[in-house]
Amino acid sequence: MKRVEKPMYVKLYEEILKNIENKNYSTSEKLPSENVFATTFDVNRHTVRQALSMLKDEGYIYTKKGKGNYISNIKVPYSISDKSSYTSKILDLGYEPKTKFLGADIIEPTNEIAQNLGLNKNLKVIELRLLRYANDLPISVSYSYFDAYIYREIINNLDCKPFSLYKVLEKCYPNLEITKVSTVFESHTSTNELSELLMMPSNSPILAASTLSKDQDGNFVEYGTSFFRGDTCKIKVDLV
Repeated sequence: MKRVEKPMYVKLYEEILKNIENKNYSTSEKLPSENVFATTFDVNRHTVRQALSMLKDEGYIYTKKGKGNYISNIKVPYSISDKSSYTSKILDLGYEPKTKFLGADIIEPTNEIAQNLGLNKNLKVIELRLLRYANDLPISVSYSYFDAYIYREIINNLDCKPFSLYKVLEKCYPNLEITKVSTVFESHTSTNELSELLMMPSNSPILAASTLSKDQDGNFVEYGTSFFRGDTCKIKVDLV
């Protein structure tokens, strides 16, 4: 039987992936340029682009516009008891944070949302949708829900730039102190929408963290679910 030769871009993909797994590029987390790859492996730039495209499609690398390709080895600890904002948490890790506001609506809650917020099913909730980044790599899509009457000021203060839910709440309700009271973790397979937002292949594994928060008086404030890329999140539990 005649042996089928692999295309050159597949061979290059496998070689670069092997170097990533062996941490040969781990010093700066940035991959060599297309020109360097082309010279090193004696191939044309089109072949390099095809190989890099495969690596990106499978979630091994991501692209910073105008800066090049980077290895997707960012690990963001999801802290169950931490009160700090997303921005401060990412800065503490040495990454560049960014939150993209995807939209907001006032909707009728599902049974799950109403039950977790202690609401009558006939009452409305505010739904906020956020896409969070670290070093230009999208790491999570978050859906947050608030009682639409008690927290109605949120809707009128969503124009802050750069967007920060922490700052919106601080501005609207300066005396509000929020504490997580429970977090439930589940593994899922990504939907097409989540895969597109998180720049990962369809049907990739994702981690869903559903969190319920209360204020200093024990009243429900927020219920929400964040969907994390499986390769960028680790769970941190503070026992003290």
